[in-house]
Amino acid sequence: MKQSPQIRMALHFAWRHAALRRAAYVALAAMATVLLTALAWWWPASRQAAALQDEIAARRAVMVNVARMNQIAQAERQAARDIVPLESKLHARSSQADLVQAIARLANAHGVRVISQSFDEGKGTQGNGALYLDLGLSGSYPGLRGMIADLAGLPAWAEVVDASFERGSAAGTPLRAQLRLLTYRGGRSQS
Repeated sequence: MKQSPQIRMALHFAWRHAALRRAAYVALAAMATVLLTALAWWWPASRQAAALQDEIAARRAVMVNVARMNQIAQAERQAARDIVPLESKLHARSSQADLVQAIARLANAHGVRVISQSFDEGKGTQGNGALYLDLGLSGSYPGLRGMIADLAGLPAWAEVVDASFERGSAAGTPLRAQLRLLTYRGGRSQS
């Protein structure tokens, strides 16, 4: 930006007056004082705000860690409560006949018919005898679903290894299911 010669001459002429120079120095000193005062107030406040934000972040991290530790402790307590019945089921001494009766009662309770069943002995782990049970079932979908959900209520450990469902060919015919269950019967020694 070019200054016009008239403005330059007016500023040069004004600067020659002592009162105007003193006023300019006073104004410059006042601006410097205001700037330093503002900096003196802003700098500590800015550092204090940054320190507070760091403290808030640290406390938030501590709260998150405490919440996680509480969740882990609660999950551990729940697992400790839940493992006792599972271990008792795994080590339950039940015969094949007991298992057949329990499954027949469970099927009747849900309105499901047991069409066929076959057994296959397998090798177990740590002295538990593995028994595979193939079941042919017939019934409504809610009945079959309820029966499968209630397998956990059997006296021995039972898990569904394989399941297949087949709709009947005619309308109104019941659903057919083929389940393969794995159970462990405790108390048997593998010699």
